[in-house]
Amino acid sequence: MTCPLCKGKMKKGKTNLPFARGKNLLVVRDVPALVCSQCGDSFVEYENVEILENIVASAEKDGVLLGFIQFNKVA
Repeated sequence: MTCPLCKGKMKKGKTNLPFARGKNLLVVRDVPALVCSQCGDSFVEYENVEILENIVASAEKDGVLLGFIQFNKVA
């Protein structure tokens, strides 16, 4: 796959994703993604997006206002 921004080569890697909802801020760390070797842009594949949605929903349900979550520890 090529990067949609710079046409560089996308490789398997990890990225950190912030989620801001209202006054809440959650950062999910080390999310599996395709990362451009040229510009660093990342693309999270669909199966991981579903997991991320569940992680964020669970954190909101638990009342997390500000936090960092390690993807592989909760996925």
